[in-house]
Amino acid sequence: MVHAPHPAPGGPTGQSHAPVMVLFDIDGTLLHTTGAGVRALKRMFATEFDCPDPFDGYSFSGRTDPGILRDAFQRLYGRGPTSEETSRALGSYLRFLEDDLATCDVKVLPGVGPLLERLAADGIPTGLATGNVEEGARLKLSAGGILHYFRFGGFGSDAEHRGELTRTGIARGRALAGPVPDHSVFIVGDSPLDVSAARYAGVRCLAVMTGWTPREEMEAAGPDLLLDDLSDLPTVMRFLVPG
Repeated sequence: MVHAPHPAPGGPTGQSHAPVMVLFDIDGTLLHTTGAGVRALKRMFATEFDCPDPFDGYSFSGRTDPGILRDAFQRLYGRGPTSEETSRALGSYLRFLEDDLATCDVKVLPGVGPLLERLAADGIPTGLATGNVEEGARLKLSAGGILHYFRFGGFGSDAEHRGELTRTGIARGRALAGPVPDHSVFIVGDSPLDVSAARYAGVRCLAVMTGWTPREEMEAAGPDLLLDDLSDLPTVMRFLVPG
């Protein structure tokens, strides 16, 4: 989906340490789109299906785009969408999302820029594990000015199940970077669903409190490390690249 950053000095990958791979969630972890995705979904349902807002009281945190669509159809019609409805809905959603992102204030979250720069400089493969469909991920990261850091990913367009799309992203990363052991693969996210996806894939998880989940729920999910945000670069790097 994305372009690889220029390799860092020091060999093919720039790594002077054991292989490490890091995959990030997007919304609430890397950036906030100030509601662009939700607005695009609501516009899509109003335009394509002439229906009221199906998201009253709904939690989007950690959900995949196909899962959100399925939940909305269950609320509205008591069934999941057909393949034709899914294609139509996602196409319309992406058009509205692109329009909204062109004018809204996309905020890259604290510490994200320096961390991505450091990972790129160290030659650490950096990818995505996100519930966004691939094109939605591209639009959001482009709007935030950070698309170029990401070489691979697993997306909501790969699987509705968050754990499965995470496995897909890891497999794509290994296809690019070579064998990286599970204990050196890290998911960075802001939702208990990011933590459970990491566990499902058999890898480690760094969680941050920059999303919408209360701290007690994040603590109960049991990430390997929980931080307020990614701004403490030395602590983050010691966790990702110990020793």
